[in-house]
Amino acid sequence: MTGKPRTGIFYGWVIVAAASIILALEWGCDEAYAIFLPELCQDLGWSRTMVSGAYTVGYLLATTLGVLSGRLNDRYGPRLMLMFSVVAASLGFALMSIIRAPWQLYIFYGVIANIGMGFAWVPAVSTTSRWFTKKRGMALGVTEAGAGMVILLMMPLTQFLIIKFGWRISYLILAGLIFVIGLPLSRLMRLDPSEKGLYPDGVKGITENEQNTNPKSDTVDFTLKQATKTRQFWLLFFIYVFSALPFGIWVHLKAYMVDFGIAEMTAATVIGINSGTHAAGAIVISKLSDRIGRKVPLFISFLLIAVAMLWLVKARQPWEFYLFSIISGFSFGGFVLFPAIIADHFGMKCHGSIFGMLEIGDGIGGAFAPLLAGYIFDTTGSYEPAIIMGAIALFVAMGLSLLIKAPQKAN
Repeated sequence: MTGKPRTGIFYGWVIVAAASIILALEWGCDEAYAIFLPELCQDLGWSRTMVSGAYTVGYLLATTLGVLSGRLNDRYGPRLMLMFSVVAASLGFALMSIIRAPWQLYIFYGVIANIGMGFAWVPAVSTTSRWFTKKRGMALGVTEAGAGMVILLMMPLTQFLIIKFGWRISYLILAGLIFVIGLPLSRLMRLDPSEKGLYPDGVKGITENEQNTNPKSDTVDFTLKQATKTRQFWLLFFIYVFSALPFGIWVHLKAYMVDFGIAEMTAATVIGINSGTHAAGAIVISKLSDRIGRKVPLFISFLLIAVAMLWLVKARQPWEFYLFSIISGFSFGGFVLFPAIIADHFGMKCHGSIFGMLEIGDGIGGAFAPLLAGYIFDTTGSYEPAIIMGAIALFVAMGLSLLIKAPQKAN
């Protein structure tokens, strides 16, 4: 086997580009739910709790499916997983254009679209991890950064489409983009370098044990069953839960800003900037983690997001929301470290399965937080209690992150 193809471009970067764009299209439509939420409530006369509930169902389903999609990706590879993901997601978002009743919202968005989402994240990220060893953190950062830069443009674009064509036609247009662009890209994916006659990082002789300064377990490859018997697995699980709880306010962020008289396009731009700065943060933080390890960058990321959440409580002017978006978005780039930490400590043999199981923790926190935020608003007329609860959860995650270390493999 050789290190690079004749073109001189390591195919791992093709994997990164394809994964990044597919994730961007699907994530973009998913994150645009915050743009659509006020429109759905106003046009259909539904409460914010009702509309948030569909997001809760979808997020929980998508993250739970990460276990299945991770296992299937380990066995059958990412081409089949991402092709199915693109078809299901585009179908679900297209059907959103015809909803008239709550059950349709819950089935079309909460189930169909999120089945597609559930077969995207874990296979894309797990596959990227397989193609890199020394540059793993950087590759994962670039994957998320590319997605973030596309989403930066998709948020104001979505608001423009809603203003120009209405929310129903807008969903059709976004669904078409996912299908037309995502389906051909899914065919470029390969599970690992050996399928192309290559080595990780494009360098002959790089192995999983030949690493940089990141802490590693002595025995690299854990099975899912072995991983779940370690304390470190469950520590990561609960970090996932607490770090996902603040996400509830992101689903309501446009509604939160509009309630204070912020223009809709300004609100959409704020949400887009959050994704754009996430892109920058993912690259900077992941590259830093390749040099100094994952723990300190993750700790600082949690701290900055928590402080930004407290700032959001008092934000009323556009510049205050822009500042919140920049700080929190950049800091959310630290979340790219999770799949890298899993690869560092549990190895790559069952990376998709282990990653998918840990994603359930993210699903628990991220699914119920939007529903809770909607309920708090409907009953109190304010999002402030939900924002403060999110900040507290981040401080808990920050403390738990200090306990991360390499697990010991049981016999």
